[in-house]
Order: sequence, then C-alpha cells, then structure tokens
Amino acid sequence: MARLSDPDIDARIHRIEELTGKPVVLRSVRPCCPCFRGRVTERGGSFLVEYRDETPGYFWHHGLIRELLTCIEQRRGQRITLYDGDVQYVEIPSPRHRPPPP
Repeated sequence: MARLSDPDIDARIHRIEELTGKPVVLRSVRPCCPCFRGRVTERGGSFLVEYRDETPGYFWHHGLIRELLTCIEQRRGQRITLYDGDVQYVEIPSPRHRPPPP
C-alpha cells in the first residue's frame, strides 16, 4: 500500500484493503488528455487508483484521491474514470460477468 502524508487517506486505504482483501495501488499520472482527473480499475487481485498529479511534491491531489476511494467504497463499478466538469465514465460489467456481492 502506498503511504501518503494524510492519515485519513491511509486509514481509508487500509479499511478498503481489509474489507475487500485486495491491495490498493496508487499511481500518479501525467495524462495527455488535459481533462482527465483520475481512474479506478479493479484488476483481479487489486484496485489500481491513477490520479492526475501535475505538480509532484504538492498535496493538491489528495482531494482527488479521496474522491476515487469513495468510488471504490460505493462499489460503483469495476472501472470508473473522472474528467473535469464532473463528467464520469463508469464501465459496469454485464450481469453474467459481475462478481457476486460481498
């Protein structure tokens, strides 16, 4: 698990990992699409949380990480991508491929 300087985020990540049995992997990205904010992808045994971090070393991305963690906590799909302007793209698997509820 990635550690941040924010105890609230660290606690939420730990809680998600305990509840799901899957590690949360944080990765900062510099996207080529200027409106991309972040993405959560559930991959087999982990959650990959990618977030826009245009200025490494600052903590402006913490609010975005919190928002992406909320997406995991609310189980809004196996993949969600956030864009500027409150646009969300959610990919939900078909019922045949949807994992059973916890």
